[in-house]
Amino acid sequence: MHSPANRIWVLFICILCISSLSCKKFLASYSQNNSFIESAADLDELLVGDAYVDQYMESAPEMLYTMDDDVAALVPTAINKLWEPTGFHYWKQQPRMNSDGQLTNNDPYFNDLYSKIARINTILHNVPLLRAKGQPAATLDRIAGEAHFLRAFYYFLLVNIYGKPYKPSTAGTDYGVPLKTDPAIKEQFASRSSTGQVFDQIVADLLEAEKELTGANETSTIRANQASAQAFLSRVYLYMENYEQAVLYADKVISKGQYKITNLNTHPAGKDFLRKNSPEVIFTMGANRVANIMRLFEDVSSSPGYRASDDLMINYSTQDLRLQVFFSPNSKGHMRVAKKREVENSTTDDVSDSYLIRLSEIYLNKAEALAALDRTEEARNTIQKFRENRFRPNELPPVSSEGLALINTIRDERRMELCWETQRWFDLRRYGVNTKYPFSKSIRHRSVVYTGNGYADNGYYELGPYEQDAAAYVVPIANDEIEFNQGLLTNEPRPARPLKQ
Repeated sequence: MHSPANRIWVLFICILCISSLSCKKFLASYSQNNSFIESAADLDELLVGDAYVDQYMESAPEMLYTMDDDVAALVPTAINKLWEPTGFHYWKQQPRMNSDGQLTNNDPYFNDLYSKIARINTILHNVPLLRAKGQPAATLDRIAGEAHFLRAFYYFLLVNIYGKPYKPSTAGTDYGVPLKTDPAIKEQFASRSSTGQVFDQIVADLLEAEKELTGANETSTIRANQASAQAFLSRVYLYMENYEQAVLYADKVISKGQYKITNLNTHPAGKDFLRKNSPEVIFTMGANRVANIMRLFEDVSSSPGYRASDDLMINYSTQDLRLQVFFSPNSKGHMRVAKKREVENSTTDDVSDSYLIRLSEIYLNKAEALAALDRTEEARNTIQKFRENRFRPNELPPVSSEGLALINTIRDERRMELCWETQRWFDLRRYGVNTKYPFSKSIRHRSVVYTGNGYADNGYYELGPYEQDAAAYVVPIANDEIEFNQGLLTNEPRPARPLKQ
């Protein structure tokens, strides 16, 4: 029997070794050593230290912010020789190619998510083994619930970045991402599971988490609880066009009365809208990275930077309180999203922008699902209940629309509320394949060049609507994974994208 100190040391060494391996080892030929896991406490330590996202992981991949229509380039990103988000911002055929024409073969974000999934698989494998040894049942239930929730979250991100969007009629054959749920060594290479298979696994994990997390972590926003699982189910069912279930799970969260939409009528000027203990935050982990890419330079800079697009900003009426709370301009009038501002003690009270679930989204999920079900009056009431917190009482715009017009109103509200929380790109994808209300839009991103004393526009790149340009809405898996898996993993060819004037 190892002493507690020795167990912790072995755990540290194993984690260190695992962290040095690439994603492909986890997918195809690597199984973690379970010998250091002797108690529920060991398992909980692995969960906290290696399954959750910490402050140092790249928790908000820049590609997700730079591809959608909420962003415009402020400073070009091809100045240094490392691969930058330029290729994603312009939806290039090879988005990971740097300014010297060299292709970056790996994708740290893809690798990080799969390595966390591998550790989660080991955790879930050990739960029944420790249960048989008489370890505390309630603790093991809670650990399993958190692990199921996290695995669902990571697969949701992976399939919505590297796989096709969920379309009910073709999900069974559309390509998703590799799906692995056990820690055993497999003498085989990875291949893509279908989008439908991945979403089915996400739902199964979340339903398990809902049961296992009953009564656990109820007041925490940084550890998964039952409300986290239910809120995430409302999002996933909305993506799957299972609108009845989306409403059901939204109501489960709302009816708890535990979370409140932040009322901007009483929000102090200049203060953070989002903090990890904000009344509407249900779950958050990792750091806030938006400030890293929304740099509003007054002068010439060699660092990349983006601003909120005009296409986004024109959606806000002058009475919308989010204009003052969500955004911050520089002297030239360029707007940055500032839901999380530079504040004292920000490192101890951080809130994520990509691993975030909050109550406002749950109301928007519910309203969209109700409208899609033609429960028009309920949808109007839900969106108005939400908007009461975004307008002064005497300036609240009425909602009388129905059908497509009501859906568009709700989608616009979703865009304005959830901007720069890694939701818009996923929404554009799912709107493009929606069965009842498909959405068709072209996006233009201006090309920015250095002129010698500043930056100027140099034409634009254009992304077509999903039905015309579908391959560009899927991020290609990096070449090292493609090569390692010897043809079982493939990417759909992306079209060349010329600069237009």
